Amino acid sequence: MNLPNKLTILRIILVPIFVVFMAIGNLLEAENVVWPLYVSLGIFVIAALTDFFDGYISRKKGLVTKFGKIMDPLADKLLISAAFIMLTGIGEVPAWITAIIVFRDLFVDALRMFGADKGRELAAMLSGKIKTVFELLGVIFAILDRVLSTNFGFAKFLSGAINMSTVSLLMNVCATIAISAATIATIWSMVDYIFVFKKDINVKE
Repeated sequence: MNLPNKLTILRIILVPIFVVFMAIGNLLEAENVVWPLYVSLGIFVIAALTDFFDGYISRKKGLVTKFGKIMDPLADKLLISAAFIMLTGIGEVPAWITAIIVFRDLFVDALRMFGADKGRELAAMLSGKIKTVFELLGVIFAILDRVLSTNFGFAKFLSGAINMSTVSLLMNVCATIAISAATIATIWSMVDYIFVFKKDINVKE
């Protein structure tokens, strides 16, 4: 159980904690209690950083394991799917975008399992990495948009110094761009995997 694998496990553990605080934030937002949203944002950022560092360390130190190959992509999908589902629940992301993202992840996992059964590995591709980057950015900007659009907590503190409506608008625009790019990259990635699968995997065997 090396450091990259421990970071992967940490990311999986953080997913339900993130969901809980997002749910609490959604329930208490009407009562002007927004601190759970700040906590959920911090948890998501930490989880996103573990995604970066476990990959970086495993490549640099040559610590690639079978556990990591299986659990690292799963941890990423759990985090992203949970985040988009929760954002859809609070009205920050359209349901059809979340459906596309979740469907793609399940579909690609099915292709990978079929390939593994045939003794072939469908490695991560550039389109998938681009998709993940935009997904992570989209979630962060969307939560920031939600937090900064309130007049409570840290947002209220900042409102005396800067025009918070402008900052909130900027976060909304950044979230829209990132999530739109993530949706396009998601479709691109799914098509990529289909072509690689058809080329490398013999389904008739």
